[in-house]
Amino acid sequence: MLTDRPLYQRLLGAGWGSLPPVTRALHAPDPVALFEGRADISRGSHPLARLAAGLLRLPQAGIGVPARIMVSRAGEGELLERWYQGRRFATVQGERAGLLHERFGPLRLGFRLTASPEGIDFHQQRVALWFIPLPSWLAPRVQARERFEPGVNGAEDAHLFDVRLTLPGIGLVIAYRGRLLPVSA
Repeated sequence: MLTDRPLYQRLLGAGWGSLPPVTRALHAPDPVALFEGRADISRGSHPLARLAAGLLRLPQAGIGVPARIMVSRAGEGELLERWYQGRRFATVQGERAGLLHERFGPLRLGFRLTASPEGIDFHQQRVALWFIPLPSWLAPRVQARERFEPGVNGAEDAHLFDVRLTLPGIGLVIAYRGRLLPVSA
């Protein structure tokens, strides 16, 4: 049975109401939420980090890279499509055992979400390669948070994101942070 409540609202429960309006707008696609802005992207220099980034088709490094984010409902979950420098990078998000379950390439990540008036923090709980759970000493580590920047002089609030992916013994694979504004339909 499909629900009318967005994925993040279900996962955050009462915390959903504490989120900044711009964050709720991004995570409540009806049927689509579209944001545009800029991002700073860096990639790790270790050869295995470069290989992993290439295999996962992660964005290229750059400063002030044009960014476009589109979130759309996909059944009971969301399709999160990101374009950096015109290149698409997409993940599918859903709910599993009370966690945000995100899938891209062969990786399956599980996050516990916490909400505050500043935004959302993503706390990684699980990682699987295809469907094989990885022990923490072997698993990639994702650190992610979303915040907001209040608009000044009547300007819209901005959505800020900060994501970092590392591998044990290798270090940084990719880090990207940026500032987005909602695009009117």
